[in-house]
Amino acid sequence: MVRIKCFTGFCTGWVILAAISLAPRASAQVKTAYELLPDTTQAVVWISNTAKLIELWESTQLAQLAADSAVKPFWDDQRQEIENRFLDAGWRLNIKPQDLADIAEGQFSVAWIERADARKPFALALIVDIVKDRAAVDKLMNRIDEELVKRKAKKKTLTYDGESINQYTLTRAGELLTQETYYSIVGRQLLSADDEQLVKDLIARTKGKPTTGKTLDKDSVFTEGREQLQPSNNSQAEYFVRPIGFAKILKAIGGKRRGGNTDLLAVLANQGFSSIKCVCGELQLGSQEYDIHHQGFTLTDSPLPKSAGVLDFPNKANSEIPKFVTSQVSSLLVGFWNSQEAFWKVEGLVDEVAGQAGVFKEVIKGIKDDPTGPKIDIKQEVLPYLSNDIYSISDTVNPISTDSHRNLIALRLNSPAKIKAVLRQAMKNEPGAQLVDGPDEIWRKSADAENGLENDPLSEDFGGDFGAAGNAPPAGADTPWVKSWAIAVHGDYFMFASHVEMIKDAIAQAKAGKPSPLNSEPSYERIRAALTKVFGDEPNCFWQIVRSDLSYRMQYELFRSGELDQSESMLASLLDRLLQNGAEIKPGAAKKINGARLPKFETIAHYLQPSGMVVQTKENGWAFGSLLLASPNPKPNPKTETELSGNPETRVSNTEGAEKRQ
Repeated sequence: MVRIKCFTGFCTGWVILAAISLAPRASAQVKTAYELLPDTTQAVVWISNTAKLIELWESTQLAQLAADSAVKPFWDDQRQEIENRFLDAGWRLNIKPQDLADIAEGQFSVAWIERADARKPFALALIVDIVKDRAAVDKLMNRIDEELVKRKAKKKTLTYDGESINQYTLTRAGELLTQETYYSIVGRQLLSADDEQLVKDLIARTKGKPTTGKTLDKDSVFTEGREQLQPSNNSQAEYFVRPIGFAKILKAIGGKRRGGNTDLLAVLANQGFSSIKCVCGELQLGSQEYDIHHQGFTLTDSPLPKSAGVLDFPNKANSEIPKFVTSQVSSLLVGFWNSQEAFWKVEGLVDEVAGQAGVFKEVIKGIKDDPTGPKIDIKQEVLPYLSNDIYSISDTVNPISTDSHRNLIALRLNSPAKIKAVLRQAMKNEPGAQLVDGPDEIWRKSADAENGLENDPLSEDFGGDFGAAGNAPPAGADTPWVKSWAIAVHGDYFMFASHVEMIKDAIAQAKAGKPSPLNSEPSYERIRAALTKVFGDEPNCFWQIVRSDLSYRMQYELFRSGELDQSESMLASLLDRLLQNGAEIKPGAAKKINGARLPKFETIAHYLQPSGMVVQTKENGWAFGSLLLASPNPKPNPKTETELSGNPETRVSNTEGAEKRQ
């Protein structure tokens, strides 16, 4: 599962790295990747014009951060390591981003395709528009040939419809199946795949000839998703993903599964989550106001069947910030969940994961009737008193350490007194739970305290020890998801936090009786105004703001000091339990990527601008959008005007891009 998680990130990273490495040139009129790829495509990233993408990307703060003289040496050191990890995670086409720098123009596309073969249930495809200069193309193909021959790959030249295909067959150590890679140049396109029939079909479609099966652009899910997305005419990058299908491919690439016999993807499909048909979206880069403008749509059946119905989010998210939110918040997520009805729809999912019908009902009954349990009637004593308003906040406290990141989730209540009584009853029956000294009723729980592993579990330095990535329990161990937490009811809110001090800070802020000071923070004001301007002020089911200069500081500084894998945040602990098999975690393993060469955070913080997101429930899915703001005091683009204007046909100025997006 670790490799699956890594592969998802590297897919995006590799495509972006490739795109920003491509040289800007004019593009010939050719078929789009959507017209070439089969309708069995489970995920595709498509860049329509690499020249425009590069130009606009280089005006963003992120690009300027990557080019900063204090950061560039580190990035240069790590490129090879990132490429090696990507190869280990499933990339088998033997083409590196820098390989494309001298040959690419126009569109660039990478796709993951489902195959009807249990031994290798997926295929990869790469489609790149290439330059007229065949010498540059031949140089690349010769380099690939020499490298693969050195690796003892067997070469064979195939012919299909008058076009040459270079086939390379390579056996990798530790793998049962041989690795096959195919390359063909047809007209002005380089076509590469790791499946023979796929590359032949790409050739035929490039030449306008019929093939078996439909193409992606004729697929009903693809066309409906794009119709709901309503794509603009000036996006620089697009994507399309079938969530369950792509997850199966990632699972096959990872080659590992968690302990136990439950196939979670099969369970999700059985429980209605396959009704989430696709997620599609587009990105626009480098306007004067927004470094990144992203919009997307998740297409679903309506209503969602079975346990998928738990995803019930009416457009009622509160637009006001609760008084308990402090000015130091690094991120704030506000949402609305129809808990009274949606909660019960999880029954089928729980039962199927457990492998036995009736487990969910027994759990609910046990919570109510078990003499050693909390003795809470969820149906009668909890759900009726929730307002369905959800708030999630994060912050980071100084000095930076593995325990600096804090999280708090709050639920607004209809009847705080009743929920407070229920909480008091539950905590009295919860092993290891104790009241925190002070005027407010805050409960603290530590798994170590319950097991007698800490001498003083309530000491202030115990903080929010939610467990480190390097200290995850072994597979199958009966251990809690988090090692400690704090919980309280104050005012109209139920609060659950990683740290007692975070709840204390929230209560102190609420007692001040004033509106949240976050409202007057310049970074918050900027992103909220931008979200309203771009996406309107209609009610949403979720919205979020992230103050990047605060949000990423802890991870950055811990990475510099080599302590990132020891981070004791709630998120780190939960992700470890959800995404990793304990047997795969290797405490003390040598780190391949060294952050010691990075500068202090203060020197690069100005590159990190606020970002935000909105989500709106629609009749057949969710529309969503996000923004990363441009700097209010932008520095000049490091490229000269002459360099930027090398291709007048494709050049689009920042001003023109901004005007088009309004």
